[in-house]
Amino acid sequence: MRLTSSHDYPVPPDRVAALFADARFSTEVARAAGALEPRVDVARDPSGEFTLTARTVNPSVQLPAQIRPLAPRGLEIRQAQVWEAPGPDGGRRATLAGEIVGASVRITGTVTLAVAPGGCRLTFAGEIKALIPLLGATVENAAAPAVEAYLEAQDRVAREWLARGA
Repeated sequence: MRLTSSHDYPVPPDRVAALFADARFSTEVARAAGALEPRVDVARDPSGEFTLTARTVNPSVQLPAQIRPLAPRGLEIRQAQVWEAPGPDGGRRATLAGEIVGASVRITGTVTLAVAPGGCRLTFAGEIKALIPLLGATVENAAAPAVEAYLEAQDRVAREWLARGA
């Protein structure tokens, strides 16, 4: 299942990239999206590249009723975002890979941070793939709202941080 999302910010790309390079920001996003026990790490390179890794547990009550028995203790989600160094105009690109541990569900995609009129645009384009015979489409459809809620929480927290001057 394909997913896309875009959000505009009234600041240059480097300001938004700085948020993603801050483990505290991603921890707050995870909590805002309902995650428990978020663990986030960011490894930076002198070139400006950075890699964000995160591991969270999301309560099973966030799942549709028919899927809850598959994850009675909640869903452990792991993700990695590998951000390239900024381009000449300050824009950036990241590849994203995530998985719901033990559920054979993978999320892959790209995040683009591009210069736009009045600031920048953050665009996510990704795919959810469930490798579960007979239930794959059901699981993908169940996972999509959680990914969308995470992206909305990320946007909300980014706007709050930018308003505070972070």
